[in-house]
Amino acid sequence: MFQPILNLFRLIRILKERGNWPLIRRSRKQLCDFILCRNPLNSKSIFSVPFYWHRLFKGLDMLVWRLETFGFLFLPDASEDDKKQINSCLPDPLAGEAGD
Repeated sequence: MFQPILNLFRLIRILKERGNWPLIRRSRKQLCDFILCRNPLNSKSIFSVPFYWHRLFKGLDMLVWRLETFGFLFLPDASEDDKKQINSCLPDPLAGEAGD
């Protein structure tokens, strides 16, 4: 009963420590689609989403692995050079979009 709640707080701590905030800010729509299960790979009805997340928070390892795979979390042993390398393909937010 309490494990999913504890894992939610653990996930928040992991996001603070290893979150790839430049990528998170650039791809909020994709992250929202992931959270609401609206992407083509994992499409669920709005009524089944809370049950899906409850199951995911029972075992935090799978959720952390998914966030690492999508780049929203850095690996635990990533150096500052690795982090810069990963985000080097992101466009500069101050330069504006290419279509502007």
